[in-house]
Amino acid sequence: MIACSFRYARDLLCMLFVAAAVMSVATACTPSGADSSGPPDADEGTTVEFDPANFVDPTLDTNPFHPLRPGLQWVRGGTTEVGSRVVPLEVISTMTDVIRIIDGVPAIAMLDQSTDSGEISQQGIDYLALDKDGNVWIMGAYAEDYEGGQYTNSDTPYLGDGGGEGGLGRIGILSPSTVTMDTPRWFIASAPDEKGSVGQPVSVGTTTCVPFGCYDNVRVVQEGNVGAPDNENKYYAPGVGVVNNIPLDASLHQDTFVLLNFVELSAAGLAEASQTALDLEAHARITNPDVYGSVPDAYRVGS
Repeated sequence: MIACSFRYARDLLCMLFVAAAVMSVATACTPSGADSSGPPDADEGTTVEFDPANFVDPTLDTNPFHPLRPGLQWVRGGTTEVGSRVVPLEVISTMTDVIRIIDGVPAIAMLDQSTDSGEISQQGIDYLALDKDGNVWIMGAYAEDYEGGQYTNSDTPYLGDGGGEGGLGRIGILSPSTVTMDTPRWFIASAPDEKGSVGQPVSVGTTTCVPFGCYDNVRVVQEGNVGAPDNENKYYAPGVGVVNNIPLDASLHQDTFVLLNFVELSAAGLAEASQTALDLEAHARITNPDVYGSVPDAYRVGS
């Protein structure tokens, strides 16, 4: 969700670097496999050439800063602004075992469920893929909004890369395998007709504490929209993923959240979350037939 209900890339993500200066070190510092020439617009950061042959089974789970193992579940809590009110926010993110093939690549569905003031406000799917270098890509997204427990609308969904044309988005790297302070801004992804999101390092090797625990070797990444990158700082802890989110000036709703719980679901719990993701996909075929109407069914691992 390009973006983030906790959704990663919605307002996904203040260095304004001069391309000529940064590209002299880009080969060493961009995410593994990066195209060191970068895109024409420096605001978009560097990009990585997409090659389906370079991707592996996402359940191999080789990026500790963004675990992909089915059954992992994160509970994060904080606040969000609704109009002029600050209300409680809770987001439950679950790594399902649902796989969808997108642009020839297996992508695993991460289910996000958000509640505002105790009432479900949004739920959706981010489709995440893993390349041989350990970079986690975002390959598509679908999200539904609710009021009073009833469906109201869906956000702009997309599956795969089409240069932002024809109802397709632009794919990119959500969580690089390696980040140093020399890593230049990178392109994350964009939904159709949107500028997209970018990320860039704020600090690495940081220690941070949240209600669930304290973590070392944390990377802090500023994420935001192209042209307005200062949306939020996300704290990625190894073996856990995002443990803290601090909103910045460009954040529309000033979402804050910290990790409250991190568990591995039972087989029954995983089956329930995976079925919810499949049910969302079934509804997406009705709400967005132009995107989901003709694509093959997703499937559960081992089914």
